[in-house]
Amino acid sequence: MTKMSVIRGIIILHLVSLCFSSETTKAVSMKTGNKLAVLRFEGWSISDPLTDFLTEELRGTIRELDIFQVQDRGLTNEVSIFYPRTKDYWACWSLECAIDLGKRLNVNYIIAGNIQKKDQNEFLISGRLFSVDMETMLNEFSMNSSGITDSLLIEMKKMAYNVSGLPVPDTLSVGSDTSEIETAGDIGRKRDWFKLPPIPTKIKALMMSTAIPGSGQIWVQRKYPGYGFMGTEATLGLAALISYYNYNKAWGGFETNYNSYQDGTDPHTLQELRPKVIQYARESRRYNAFMKSIRGVAASIWIVNMVHAYLVAPSDDYFDGEYFFDLEYNPDVNQLQFNFNF
Repeated sequence: MTKMSVIRGIIILHLVSLCFSSETTKAVSMKTGNKLAVLRFEGWSISDPLTDFLTEELRGTIRELDIFQVQDRGLTNEVSIFYPRTKDYWACWSLECAIDLGKRLNVNYIIAGNIQKKDQNEFLISGRLFSVDMETMLNEFSMNSSGITDSLLIEMKKMAYNVSGLPVPDTLSVGSDTSEIETAGDIGRKRDWFKLPPIPTKIKALMMSTAIPGSGQIWVQRKYPGYGFMGTEATLGLAALISYYNYNKAWGGFETNYNSYQDGTDPHTLQELRPKVIQYARESRRYNAFMKSIRGVAASIWIVNMVHAYLVAPSDDYFDGEYFFDLEYNPDVNQLQFNFNF
């Protein structure tokens, strides 16, 4: 009876200690810092200077609220990235992209967003707050603005309050406006009558390597395999060119001696021409077979180069409006939604 009590006590003590240890581990794992980086917002149908100004307005307001330790713009833009198009990389919209970039920036939180012009004076501002430590999206914001001056700045300030978890004051105002920036950076994109949809990076790399082997890999910063494919194809091309030159030379010698052999009547001359005709014919067949072998090898390497360019190119993290189509889960209505955009 005493032994059973001791065993039960040991088991209970073990379970209690296990529960305490799991709670302690959970509390430690959930601790995170307050370093935050605001990525440059992507602008659609608005000027780049205005986009930069609004992004800096959001960054400055969050810094003033003193909830997060906001990283300076210069440090955020100096991170070493390995994507072919820097601007598209800053338009980090997926969780994987944001977490990867947050680790490179050595911050705890990442804010990414976009500003889209819908109508003449209608703007849609979207933003996402990611936790790098917990590897999850904490919040998503979407605001509409009617007006190009103070309204946009106020909406950016409201977003800063929402990100910081603070109530938006009723007497929110701005100390500057965007009228001069809009005038100075007015874009010609609104005059475009027709605009092709963006070509995904993988497809563009594939097209480039189809035209020039290795160029797609070099474009996506895979320089060593890119130069390898390019050098191999150049070497095979040079070998084929030399072989073609020798083939033409051998074929020319064959035609000359064969015609002389056909027209000749002197037995001594015919006896001298016969081995030359046979020799030039053999050389012509040999160089022709060599060129066919080079063509097969070069074509195989060309195809491998195209597939490799598609595989190593990074996947795009476009904004929602930039997709040809998009399938995503909407938590507001608890269902999957399919969006198709022109």
